Amino acid sequence: MNIEDIVRNDETVVEVKEKPVTSTVILVAAAVLAYMSVSYANNENVGFAMTFFSIVIAIIGLKGVIWPRKYFKHKTTNEKIAKKEYYYDMTDLEAVRKCVNVSNPLHSMSMLESLPQHGATSLRVIVYATKSGNYHKVQIQKYVPYEYIPL
Repeated sequence: MNIEDIVRNDETVVEVKEKPVTSTVILVAAAVLAYMSVSYANNENVGFAMTFFSIVIAIIGLKGVIWPRKYFKHKTTNEKIAKKEYYYDMTDLEAVRKCVNVSNPLHSMSMLESLPQHGATSLRVIVYATKSGNYHKVQIQKYVPYEYIPL
């Protein structure tokens, strides 16, 4: 079972939609830009460019309003659960396992960050954790052709 499913099925975690405040501000900026493009009606190039950019900005704002991002939140502490991904070489598997098996989650995270990381390699560690360390889930995944599987 993937870690996303484990976190999603945890009773102490709730999935929350982000508030569309930023997207609303982007929509207002698009409306202002569209209004300003009318004042440049005598200059076709500037008016067209401003209209084009206002449409693009409006689409970006609408996407955020209609489909806001979702994130996980810990129910008891009301903290946001952040997702971090670390990539290591397969030769570091034992060192990664030692880091993951540490009982203190904050110490475990600092140990994982101190290991030498690589770009896209055959070993991935996914961590879902709060800043305070009250909630902490870790999964080590190995890359087999075309997908990562939990170890």
